[in-house]
Amino acid sequence: MKINPNCYYSILNRKPIQQVPKELIYTLKAVATDLTTGKSRVVNVHNMADTATGHYVGQMVTQARKKVDCTYIYPNKITCDALEIIRLIMEERRMGYGSKFIEFAKHESRKKGCEGRVFALASRLYDRNHPSHIFYRKKGFTSVNPKINKILDECIEQGKDLDIEYADNLFMYLPVKEKPSKVSRVFQKIKNFIKNLFNHNVH
Repeated sequence: MKINPNCYYSILNRKPIQQVPKELIYTLKAVATDLTTGKSRVVNVHNMADTATGHYVGQMVTQARKKVDCTYIYPNKITCDALEIIRLIMEERRMGYGSKFIEFAKHESRKKGCEGRVFALASRLYDRNHPSHIFYRKKGFTSVNPKINKILDECIEQGKDLDIEYADNLFMYLPVKEKPSKVSRVFQKIKNFIKNLFNHNVH
């Protein structure tokens, strides 16, 4: 068997591999039971590892929800498509891993056709003393409850934990800039035309 010597040349002259990211996220599909309905659903389980140490550092479970009821998320809509963060658990806090997961969730939302919409149920289920409300608020999430939003902002400004009386389950969502509908774009064009016409007549 003859070996073409040029094959070695092509291998050696390939571009070097780009730097390996510090965090590696690998995703698996799993079947989970919805605690509110008792029904099974397929979810995505995202596990994160620190490539520098090789250690597992956390997990996020998500599902792209189609035409979800927007009573407590994106209240300017009746229904919408949004990515739900079902669970977010970190082995270590204040290492930046949670922030990486939120950025990954935004990417997943766009990838799944949810246009960047992400929501989660902030809860004290996994950490009674440090509920997730403040973390989500720091990452830009909000809720339909202005009083709780204000309390969370005050906690962040003063560097204190959320009082347990306010740490009940709370739906929080990432605001997104909504694209105007075709009808609203037409009305805006008409409005601009009339405005320009009026300004032209005045001068």
